[in-house]
Amino acid sequence: MNPGAAVKLGVRRPVGSSARGAVGGFSMIELLVAVLVMGIGVLGIAALQMVSLQNNRAALVRAEAVALAYDMMDRIRVNPLGTPPGAAYDGIGIDAEPPNATNCMTNTCSPDQMVDFDRALWKCQLGAFNELAACTAWRAAGLLPPVANQPGLPDGDGAIVVEGSGIVRITVQWSDPGGQVQSVVIESQA
Repeated sequence: MNPGAAVKLGVRRPVGSSARGAVGGFSMIELLVAVLVMGIGVLGIAALQMVSLQNNRAALVRAEAVALAYDMMDRIRVNPLGTPPGAAYDGIGIDAEPPNATNCMTNTCSPDQMVDFDRALWKCQLGAFNELAACTAWRAAGLLPPVANQPGLPDGDGAIVVEGSGIVRITVQWSDPGGQVQSVVIESQA
């Protein structure tokens, strides 16, 4: 064996070193790329969270609109005044102010007075007429919760149409955050 070859085989390098030299750590470019990737990920998660919150809010408003529509349908079924049943509730339209009505919670009301009471209370619950004197009076009387607790739908309004066949169509509409009008329509036999 060659004495010089034995020496080359016996040379040991320190752990972690390479033939070109020891690795010193991350470079500044690698660090910036890692920060960029993390930043894009965090921004993506934040955007996803914002979309999720907007969709949850839209679903909440739509659920409230459906509940208000069915509330009015139930009121009509309890007091089916008119021919066909429920016809006395017909004709309240979008942008129509709540009618003047007697407080049927503290007074004995006729079926006709109950129709006006139901229509007035419902229109005030929808939200567009919160500042109207009749609606503030219903809130002051305790028939509706304060606007701070339950303001109704954003620009919320509604309409009731009773067809000659006895089909009742209730429309509830509101404005979404983008300003577009959204609506829910339910139909049922009174």
